[in-house]
Amino acid sequence: MVLGRDDPELFIPHSAYARGLARNRLSLIGKPLNLRDQPLKGVIQELPRLWGVSSRVHGRIPDDSFVQFRFQLEADLVSVLRAQLWLYNEWFVALQRWEDFPREDFLTFIDLWVQLRGIPLPYVSERTVSFIANTLGDVVELGFNEDTTYQIAFLRVKVIIIFTDRIRFFRCVRFQSGEKAMIGFEYEKLTLCSNCSRINHHTRFCPFSMASGIIQEQNFNTFLAPPVNPADEDDEHVLSESSDISSYSPISQPPRPPSPMNNEEGTVVMHPIRNLADIKESMGSNSVKVSQPKTGLK
Repeated sequence: MVLGRDDPELFIPHSAYARGLARNRLSLIGKPLNLRDQPLKGVIQELPRLWGVSSRVHGRIPDDSFVQFRFQLEADLVSVLRAQLWLYNEWFVALQRWEDFPREDFLTFIDLWVQLRGIPLPYVSERTVSFIANTLGDVVELGFNEDTTYQIAFLRVKVIIIFTDRIRFFRCVRFQSGEKAMIGFEYEKLTLCSNCSRINHHTRFCPFSMASGIIQEQNFNTFLAPPVNPADEDDEHVLSESSDISSYSPISQPPRPPSPMNNEEGTVVMHPIRNLADIKESMGSNSVKVSQPKTGLK
């Protein structure tokens, strides 16, 4: 079983693989995120057809989890990358251009368009959107301009998402004015596991659930954070269980607390800020699909 290991080393000259290396540089490496529902042979047959370049692309299977698409034309490769994301059997296929010496994060992320909902109107700005979106991942592109965007019921931003991480659907924020808001995140064209909120497997095959379908370590289908103490500085992330993410269904914004009022002695009386359990009850459920947000000024 070890014969050959001690034989003299065989030297391979650069000329033997130079052409293949040059051809590989005009290729994309793809990783289907859900191999159970995305057989590799089907991926290399279907995606070139969707791209409209079937006759100019050669698909190959390097191993049991990746595919390679070798292009004849640089223009075709660039057009495919610009049109991301690509779906096969309703699940994403992550694509990245060939690297001779891949980095550690090679093909571990995808760029997703995310809709931010629930930012109170006085705080809507490009910097606010970027500040919130950066908690999800590095911002690639803003689909919102303060001077030209006419629809601000939701604000679109493209974010780099590590696809092995859990997806977050809510974030409680506090503005310097003291006002709080629950911001909702909707991911466009997204399919995910409703048990653990990851985007690389189906719910029925979730490795984080037991055979009975009960979560082993945590119940991810409920709000993870305990009720918020107004004195606390760090608010926890909040999560929804829904795997049916619509790009168009709004998320309701909790009512903004009334302005402080003076009592008879002239001192300021602050109304208590509602905790996350109250917010969840007002939403009706922890599903992403709920009612239209209230965005009116006080």
